[in-house]
Amino acid sequence: MSRDKQAGKFAKPDNREYTLMLVPHQGEAVVKIRIPVKAIKYSVATVCVVTILMTGAIINYRHTVKTANADKSELKHLREVNSSQNEQIEQLAGKTAKLQQDMTRLNVLDSEIRKILNSDELKASRSGVTRPNLPGHDGQGGPVIQAQTSVIGSASDTLQDVANVREKILNSDELKASRSGAIRPTSSGHDGQGGPAIHAQASEIGSALDTLQNVAEMREKSLAELKLALIELNAQLAVTPSIWPNDDGVVTSRFGWRQSPWGMGSDFHPGIDIANDYGSPVVAAADGEVIYSGWIGGYGKAVEIRHGHGINTIYGHNSELAVSVGQYVKKGQLIAYMGSTGNSTGPHVHYEVRVNDTAVNPANFL
Repeated sequence: MSRDKQAGKFAKPDNREYTLMLVPHQGEAVVKIRIPVKAIKYSVATVCVVTILMTGAIINYRHTVKTANADKSELKHLREVNSSQNEQIEQLAGKTAKLQQDMTRLNVLDSEIRKILNSDELKASRSGVTRPNLPGHDGQGGPVIQAQTSVIGSASDTLQDVANVREKILNSDELKASRSGAIRPTSSGHDGQGGPAIHAQASEIGSALDTLQNVAEMREKSLAELKLALIELNAQLAVTPSIWPNDDGVVTSRFGWRQSPWGMGSDFHPGIDIANDYGSPVVAAADGEVIYSGWIGGYGKAVEIRHGHGINTIYGHNSELAVSVGQYVKKGQLIAYMGSTGNSTGPHVHYEVRVNDTAVNPANFL
């Protein structure tokens, strides 16, 4: 048994071979090709290895191609998404720029409206101010007019209606301060915050910008209309005699029936007398055109201004006149210097307001 194992252990290598014989038809010599069995075995093994390697390479190539195609498709999709996002960003940028322009216009409108609201014509009326009859000034005068009570009452009612309309306009919602700009202070006693976290998409942001833009356009239109209304109101108030012709004088005689300053019973006083130092400035109560500058009977040196809408004002008893006929004056502009010309007991200005050539109480306009 041990000999057989030793014999197998020292067996000779396989030297077998195959012979291929090529026999020609023309009687030439036969060609013999001898192929060792080892060579065949090696060749088969080599072919198997090459086949396995080629199969692995093909499988790997197909996997690589498949992965590359998937990556290519994903890259294409990402490029499309990126392109779409770029377009959306450009659209959002355009909408944001337009919204910024709208907000700029709104700010300009807001500033213009605030300037109009802060103008002198829209400031609080001084009609409620009671001027005392101080002993330092006692100038009175003016023409003596015997007027019918019914005419005076009718004119006063008309003027009161005008004053009521003006008051309603000044107290309307459009002229009241908006609360939209109010800022609530951050109190240290309360710091509660919260709410779900929501990440907005570009489409949602675009939709929100569209909504804001529409709101801004509507707001701009509304503010523009309000501005026009305020300009018209401002223009109307500019020609309304709403300021005192002498700012720091005292009233020595009011509108209506009074005891005659010359001790001759009672007479009707068609204006108010405002006394002050001789030479004190007298200013126009509203914008208008000077239609008379000179001497008018009991008014002495006087100025008459036409303001439009049937309203005229007269300033009498002046010492000097500073304007001429045809001149256009602005509210608050110097037109004369206080004096005591005409029917007068001392330095003062007789201030008279006429509506459709009927004297009315100036206090209703102040």
